[in-house]
Amino acid sequence: MTTIEEVRAIKAHYDNHREWHDLARGNGNLGDGYYTFVGTEPANLDIGFPEACRRMTRYLGTLGQLDTRSIVLDMGCGEGTPAITMAKQFGCKVVGVDVSENNIASARKFLSEESSTLNVQFHEGNFFDMPARVQHEMFTHVWAQVSFFHTHAHLRKCIDVAASMLKSGGTFILVDYCGPRHPVFTRDTSKSAPDMNEYIQTVKDAGFNILVQEDASRHFLAGTTFLRKIAGEEKNTFEINFYDGRISSIKEKLIGMVIIVAQKK
Repeated sequence: MTTIEEVRAIKAHYDNHREWHDLARGNGNLGDGYYTFVGTEPANLDIGFPEACRRMTRYLGTLGQLDTRSIVLDMGCGEGTPAITMAKQFGCKVVGVDVSENNIASARKFLSEESSTLNVQFHEGNFFDMPARVQHEMFTHVWAQVSFFHTHAHLRKCIDVAASMLKSGGTFILVDYCGPRHPVFTRDTSKSAPDMNEYIQTVKDAGFNILVQEDASRHFLAGTTFLRKIAGEEKNTFEINFYDGRISSIKEKLIGMVIIVAQKK
């Protein structure tokens, strides 16, 4: 279970960096992008970060076979862009849950600017204490787009919650950072995260069959390189140093990004 201090830290992570996130990532984009590569180099960084994030959502939705019959729980929905994107792209129902009241307020604002025909809801809540109106719905899909890294210390519990919310045979769709180092505190050797193999095994141990596993670290590196460029243009020393450290850690394979699509047994 997350402690009060952990919840406060998650909220502060977004509240303290909201202005930067909006500037660099585009309103509502708190995840990472998916790019086209020619050889080892990304060929389309010029699409911008918001579109790259939407491409990641569409890619994951295609892998998970979302359609108009799908009912999706978005665990850690952030400011709502992935939920809105998948509802527009696939016509599915989406219920987003996030621990940050400010993220939920932003998500509802962005949703209000979209077509009223979208079947999307947003609720403030903790993964481990889901709102009652969410607990009573069984989902065909559970979605976690770069949200579990906040609770890597409780990773198995997060995945158990995902399993509990799914119908039998339902699909778990995840993209997340992996270790062995912590994805934020990459040079702090006292902080760790599951590596890619450990992450995949934890999903299996929670009662899932793996349908897709993909090392998405090159996409992580491409997006981080793009954000570092914006930080340089803005002369934001804090973010420059942060992204320089993240880039070197990705290249050294201290951190990475994994995509997993799995079916509940």
